[in-house]
Amino acid sequence: MDERADASLAGRLGWLVFALALVVRVVYIFEADASPLFAHPAVDAKTYTHHAQRLAAGDWLGVGEGPFWQPPLYPYFLGAVKSLFPESFFYAVRFVQALLGALVCAMSWWLGRALFNPVVGLLAGVGAALCGPLIFFDGELLPASLAAFVDLLALVVLLYVWRRPSRWGFLGAGVAFGIGALAVPTVLTFAVAVPIVLLWTTPRRQGLVWAGAFSLGVVLAIAPVAWRNWAIGGDGVGISYNAGINLYIGNNSAYVETVAIRPGWEWDDLVTQPAREGIERPSAKSAYFAARAWDYIRGDPIAWLGLMGRKLGAFWHGDERGRNQPIYFWRTYSMVLSATLWKAGIAFPFGLVAPLALWGMLLSLRRIGPTWPLLYVLCYCLGVIAFFVAARYRVPVLPVLMVFAAYGLWALWDWGRAGYWRNLGLGLAVCLVFALAANSHLAPMDMEGDAAIHYNLGNAYAEVRDKERALAAFERAVAEDPEYWQAWLNLGGVKAALGDLAGGEAIFARVAQKAPRQVEPWMNLAHVRIMQRDLAGAFSYYEAALKANPKLLPAYVEMIRLYGQMGDLARAAHILQRAVDHLPAERERLRQFYEEIQMRALGR
Repeated sequence: MDERADASLAGRLGWLVFALALVVRVVYIFEADASPLFAHPAVDAKTYTHHAQRLAAGDWLGVGEGPFWQPPLYPYFLGAVKSLFPESFFYAVRFVQALLGALVCAMSWWLGRALFNPVVGLLAGVGAALCGPLIFFDGELLPASLAAFVDLLALVVLLYVWRRPSRWGFLGAGVAFGIGALAVPTVLTFAVAVPIVLLWTTPRRQGLVWAGAFSLGVVLAIAPVAWRNWAIGGDGVGISYNAGINLYIGNNSAYVETVAIRPGWEWDDLVTQPAREGIERPSAKSAYFAARAWDYIRGDPIAWLGLMGRKLGAFWHGDERGRNQPIYFWRTYSMVLSATLWKAGIAFPFGLVAPLALWGMLLSLRRIGPTWPLLYVLCYCLGVIAFFVAARYRVPVLPVLMVFAAYGLWALWDWGRAGYWRNLGLGLAVCLVFALAANSHLAPMDMEGDAAIHYNLGNAYAEVRDKERALAAFERAVAEDPEYWQAWLNLGGVKAALGDLAGGEAIFARVAQKAPRQVEPWMNLAHVRIMQRDLAGAFSYYEAALKANPKLLPAYVEMIRLYGQMGDLARAAHILQRAVDHLPAERERLRQFYEEIQMRALGR
């Protein structure tokens, strides 16, 4: 009777954790929709959303797109939600992620209870439910939320199978981790470690069977994606071909500068390096960057080890390092986030969770020995620092860290209650050392937003044609960073759209001078001259754009159209020939376009 009552109480506590987490996340979603970026995402979120839109339109195999650039599970998840809720997509996907996030918190409760005791489980579940970074990323259109759910579910399956081992169980666990790798491949570090541990800790024949079943499961999950990349994408890529460039970003002599590269022109300049050297195959592009990373590692192993040490420190540091946008700025829109994500002497919550989790892991290792969750944390940490550290890459391991943090806190409380003052003092001293390291050199909590966030806000306002707010946002971006030339370009575009052609032209000219290899300022200058009825000036700027990029199709098309409107078919034909010479694949389309222009010019 008592056991049934305990089980009933445990079940109610699990549902309580789930409900608390879900309510908090739904409230946050309704708060976050005050931001223009809610329905007009930026950078990676924008890329994932566009991919999802193409999938939902019916091209589920991605015919004609080559192999996957990014791991495909998350855009397919978004595509499924988009196809089911086309009109309310931006709310629907966040509500689904809130549900998954609440299940993650419930699984944290289960892990704490299964590994340690019900109190630890409750502390872990409530801690995850009220954890600011988890709440934030459950509301972002990024794979962190989905990866946390799939990876933690896979870990729960592995623990269950470990207690009731069978080859089919290990096969299923392998499939689960393989699916997790299709969201964020970092989990493969753990998926590789599992069969090694099985071979090491179990009798040989049994270990071979279990390790083989687990490995087969991982391969079976990844195989359809690899097949799609080969058969439809036309290249031998396992999951995605951005692995090489990510490895290079995290492993080069200019790491600080490279990891801070902004999306847009700076990023394009980096990612197109292989193409400028004649490398076109996606797998070869990835191999190009991977080779550069390995050259650095082999050429200066001491410096590389130092870099790995700095990245390890960054992984366990309390600051939430945004990737392309600051996280703390989002507190502007949300009371929930303001209460669960802040800095005041410590970086809450990770500056508290990290030292307690490290202490809890040490204590658990001493008391119960190595466990799968402990190995998961260590492997995932290694996988992140092998590339580079950002807040969103810590998310899939954060719920497990909550379990160890809860255990470390419970152990301190238990010693204090029992009067074991020596043990309590030692534990507090260890936690204090870890806390000092995790909260050292805290950067200011930037609530005003940096140049990148205001640039993204400006783009979002421009998309909804709120030109006045877009103008203010771009002005703020260039004030924060006077050399943010893309922000200057967009500022010029808004000024021109508001009727200030002279102001826009002056900005375009300045950007063209500072970034002559970029085609956008030259094209914008051409458009301004057309509006000013200076066609000769417009053609000179088109030529400048083609000098920067001789394969710029829009420049040729606009010049042909303009010459056609002028009735100068000879020059239009000359531009057509230049275009065909540089873009032979567009020959037929260009000729059809020219014939239409010719017919209009001749009045037919």
